[in-house]
Amino acid sequence: MEYEPPFARPPHEEYNHQVLTERTPPEARLMITKKQISSQQLTAKTDAVPRLAIAKIGIVSRDYTLKYSNGFRDFSAALPGALALLDKEGCDTVLFSLFSIVPRRSFRTFRSIQLHNIKSILYEEFTDGTKRKAGRYVVLHRKANTWHQYVLHQKFGSLTDVKKKTILEFVRDEIPQRILGNGCVLLCGETNGVKYSPKHKSVQDDFGLRQSLPREVTVILNPIHDRMTRFEMKLKRRFLSENDRWVVSVWNKGKQDKNGRVRDGNGPAWTIFRNGKQKEIVVEPIPNQTGLEIGVLEI
Repeated sequence: MEYEPPFARPPHEEYNHQVLTERTPPEARLMITKKQISSQQLTAKTDAVPRLAIAKIGIVSRDYTLKYSNGFRDFSAALPGALALLDKEGCDTVLFSLFSIVPRRSFRTFRSIQLHNIKSILYEEFTDGTKRKAGRYVVLHRKANTWHQYVLHQKFGSLTDVKKKTILEFVRDEIPQRILGNGCVLLCGETNGVKYSPKHKSVQDDFGLRQSLPREVTVILNPIHDRMTRFEMKLKRRFLSENDRWVVSVWNKGKQDKNGRVRDGNGPAWTIFRNGKQKEIVVEPIPNQTGLEIGVLEI
């Protein structure tokens, strides 16, 4: 089934508005005039690595067990309100926890909102059900008045049953595709690309992941599916934040353990580390009417 991304504008929108479109063949693009744009959308799907200039991040989480007003257990119902709020707050980047959007043709959020400050929106598509299934990860980024999609896929989670060669290849081949200007994206358990050593009681860069990041990368965006409870995970995020970087991780609430107990923990569903410091950076949720947990971080 052909699928238009959820951030597409309908065809009746004016030319001078921000537009996200997909699937127009290259030869058709050459024939488009301003008058034609009202009835034909521009292709904005790209394989080019975007160069983001991340300065102020909107961090968004939810309880992924809840059905929202439209009957879906995703961000779609609250998305226009969340984006409007964060745009008003002056955010240039919005980072959603994973299992973000159930893709379907009926959902278009830009029908009722035009963004001014937000230049990039990062979210994951997924299939909902008894067990959720992750799909593609989309970096939606705006250049001039056109929204472009840059697509990623999570390569691994835990190190269990993952060969050393796989991690080394990830660092060599995938990390260059994850460096988006001053940001780098590590999806969920890909932060396990740095390894905790019980012997040394510290995190080691055995695979060269941290070393592979150029100096221009000042923030690592680490969206997560649900809360990771092992103590090593915070240590790994802190380790990755060394060398004057930020590491921003955000996850969904609602995950239950094997005994049916919700393991959300205290505080908001995110952690923020800066330059290897022991103490986490505190970002309190801002009041809102969306039903989501939303924070704003200026870096």
